[in-house]
Amino acid sequence: MLKKSTLFILVLLIVASFFIISYQTKGWVNFDKLHLSHFLTPLHFLKISLNEILSAKDENRKLKEQLYELIIKEKSNEELIRENARLRALLQLKEKKKEVVAIAKVIRRGSNKFLKTIWLDKGQKHGILKDMPVITPNGLVGRVILSTDEFSEVLILTDANFSVSVRVERNRIEGILSGKSTNLCTLKYIPLEEEILVGDRLITSGIDGIFPEGIKVGAVKKVNTQKGLFQEIEVIPLQSELTIEEVAVLNSLQ
Repeated sequence: MLKKSTLFILVLLIVASFFIISYQTKGWVNFDKLHLSHFLTPLHFLKISLNEILSAKDENRKLKEQLYELIIKEKSNEELIRENARLRALLQLKEKKKEVVAIAKVIRRGSNKFLKTIWLDKGQKHGILKDMPVITPNGLVGRVILSTDEFSEVLILTDANFSVSVRVERNRIEGILSGKSTNLCTLKYIPLEEEILVGDRLITSGIDGIFPEGIKVGAVKKVNTQKGLFQEIEVIPLQSELTIEEVAVLNSLQ
């Protein structure tokens, strides 16, 4: 809204303009014939202009609110579409893998600062037991370390306490994958003479007696053969721990 000082200046300018126009057209202003309406008419138009500005601002605010509501609804619909796609993928996984015990939703991250874990909304009542493997359509997530009637805690494969027997898809070389307590894992016990390339995909080998064979695990990110008896191999999981929302729990081999 215009300040009082600004409005006063506008009124003075209008009055001055009126006198100038009157002088240019008829000479000096005849004050006997001067009527109050001559002053009020410009003010009337000024009032209308101010009302139009305020009305336009109000309409603009309402349009912005409607736009924000549409954006929120659109994002909500997109999230529903993504969730449906994830659930469809898990159901397809359940149809292909007869060992799927349950499909569960991640309800929170682990509270233990020494372990990297997630909690699921299903437990023993749904057939979930300790040491059962946990996966998504993207790949291995980890294994169940605690199961109550209603909930389960899963140790993520990037935790330093996690390990799984794996093999390289390309040349079938086998090793042990362990977490590094970062977002990466390490592939251990691969001799220097064996060929491991950046980008090689790893799958579970099934020889540890816990994880079924053929589950996708990760891809080789970095290889160092400069020191030690074994290669130093960094692996990035195919399933990021930051994007896990729903999982499938499998029967273990035990």
